[in-house]
Amino acid sequence: MTDVVQPPMVPEGVNSLYRRFRPGRFSEIRGQEHVIRALQGAVAHDRVVHAYLFSGPRGTGKTSTARILAKALNCPNVIDGDPCNACASCVAITQGASLDVVELDAASNNGVEYVRELAASAWIGTAGRHKVYIIDEVHMLTKASSNALLKTLEEPPHGVVFVLATTDPHKVLDTIKSRTQHLEFRLIAPNVLGELLNDVVTRAALTVDGNSVDIAVQRAKGSARDALSALDQIVASGLSSDVRPDFEALFAAFAESDAVAALTQLARLARDGWDPEQLAENLIAELRQAFLLLVAPEVSDLYAGDRERLAAWGQQFGLPKTVRIIEALGKTVREMHSAPDPTVVLEVTVARLTHPELDNDVAALLERVAKLEKQVAQGGSAVPAAPAPRKPTPSRPIAGLQRTGTAAARPTSAAPAPVEPVAPVMSDEPAVATPPAAPTPVATDLSSLTLADVVARIESIVMPTLMRSAQALLRTSEWRSFEGGVLTIALTGSGLRSAAERIEDGLRTALDKEFGARIQLAWTFDGVAPVDPAAPAASSVRMAEEAEVSYEEIDDSPVLTHDFQAHILKEAFPNAEEV
Repeated sequence: MTDVVQPPMVPEGVNSLYRRFRPGRFSEIRGQEHVIRALQGAVAHDRVVHAYLFSGPRGTGKTSTARILAKALNCPNVIDGDPCNACASCVAITQGASLDVVELDAASNNGVEYVRELAASAWIGTAGRHKVYIIDEVHMLTKASSNALLKTLEEPPHGVVFVLATTDPHKVLDTIKSRTQHLEFRLIAPNVLGELLNDVVTRAALTVDGNSVDIAVQRAKGSARDALSALDQIVASGLSSDVRPDFEALFAAFAESDAVAALTQLARLARDGWDPEQLAENLIAELRQAFLLLVAPEVSDLYAGDRERLAAWGQQFGLPKTVRIIEALGKTVREMHSAPDPTVVLEVTVARLTHPELDNDVAALLERVAKLEKQVAQGGSAVPAAPAPRKPTPSRPIAGLQRTGTAAARPTSAAPAPVEPVAPVMSDEPAVATPPAAPTPVATDLSSLTLADVVARIESIVMPTLMRSAQALLRTSEWRSFEGGVLTIALTGSGLRSAAERIEDGLRTALDKEFGARIQLAWTFDGVAPVDPAAPAASSVRMAEEAEVSYEEIDDSPVLTHDFQAHILKEAFPNAEEV
């Protein structure tokens, strides 16, 4: 491929780079050697077909190649299939003033009548050797229009050549494709685009730095026209940030897991006029390159300085974090399309990316594991120090069982022996703080206790640990006797038998924990319960049978009455007054 020659004349006042430096010869086309070789050979050996279909991404040279082919077919000084670009025919075609070349846009001229007029005009001769019809965006023709073109396209008049250009060849009718020679254009490699831009900078005497060229190449994504337009914008504004957002500060915030800095940088980019969806898409594009440079550097299409910059960020992030950011942003872009405020969706995602503990997906967990592994490799401890044990919170009694916390100090309990601290052991399992063991109760010689001693300890220590219904039942009972380790409790009538059975297990467990020895319980149902003179006397049988207190309803307030019925009524209707 030869060097780019001086571009042909362009209309006066045209300043855009992609028009001033539009290729004028086959040798000036970049990155499409397979197409140029086929066309130059066809012109040199007089094997040009009557219809061509040029397909490929935008800005890859389809229309420019069609014009060069028209020049070559009408140039009297063709050299190796390439037009001279200096004769009257070549100059007229370059300036758009030649009657031998007819260009039209199928997007705005896709009616059947228009196509019929075009087919009829093909029979009108011109001064040139060939009459070339260039139909751009041919896939926009309706089905009826395409059918109207079929006959002329299959058997055009002598000397007429059709060149159809499209970015979506799959939308072109198969009957059209079958009547043409299909040549596919490809995206231009980054290094080729870089050479093109550097050559344009030199020939146009532009004042730009190498970073601006790199940014223009990256923004172009394989399109020569987009690359020249981006370079034109940078030259006009003098700021590369007008073409691509500057994510350096945001990347630093990701690396440091600094949510404040990340959201601040995001707000700054928004104030600069960048749309949140644009930011997310550009960020994904840059992180994709960082990912490729980590996994398969040869696949990345970055050019020069950008390659080194994003490779460094990829190494700093690590593969798990890079993958997680790309996946999270990809989901965010989809959500932003239907969100009432896309900025909020992007901000929430950025907050999660800077705080992996806020996210419970697999990628976030992998990132946290990778961080711990990195700390271990650097000599740090991956297992955080166990926090100091907190004072246990007294639990509520359930079914008459004793609380975890001690309600009152035990007069006979000895102080627990000091426990030697144990150094933490590194393991793969997360460190878990072991709660302190409950003190072992001191065994009591039951033979030395009297009924008064047992009742005093039960009322002051044991009863506060029981459910309120159990407390109320015991307060309406009579402590009859304590002999040989057997405590006899008398209740009023046999109707309270089921209530006594419900609290017996919990009461026995509480007594065992308090006295350190088994106290047998004996119930009698012929006693007379003490009566509070201030409360009306009533039967407490039915209320004791129905007394069921849930876990949430229990509190530590003392029972204020010795009458079981009055107590239950007070619990059920706390604000009621007796009439």
